[in-house]
Amino acid sequence: MAKILETHENAQEELLQTHYYKTSYDKLKECYLDILEKLHIHVISIDDNYLEIYAEKPHMSIQAKIIEQTPVETSIDFYIDAEFLFGNKNKIYSFLLTMYQELGKSFELKGLGLHK
Repeated sequence: MAKILETHENAQEELLQTHYYKTSYDKLKECYLDILEKLHIHVISIDDNYLEIYAEKPHMSIQAKIIEQTPVETSIDFYIDAEFLFGNKNKIYSFLLTMYQELGKSFELKGLGLHK
């Protein structure tokens, strides 16, 4: 059964809130792409006009939206569609936790849902 989760400003759960980092669009994008490569997730497309990166791994598609709010504040949101036999939500949450932990190693987290 498919499960779709989206992160956004007003999400109730902290894990699903927009994450803001103290960095630029280009640096966050490059770090995100490096993490995807390390996790063996295939990048399908990068659209710098719409600030989106689309990636896939078996049974999961991931769309990331990276927006530079200011030169030193950049946000990242995800739209994730997973289709596993069991544990869709857990696998999505695991991906998000891993992604935020890896991004946190490179950039200072400014906050969650800062522009509600």
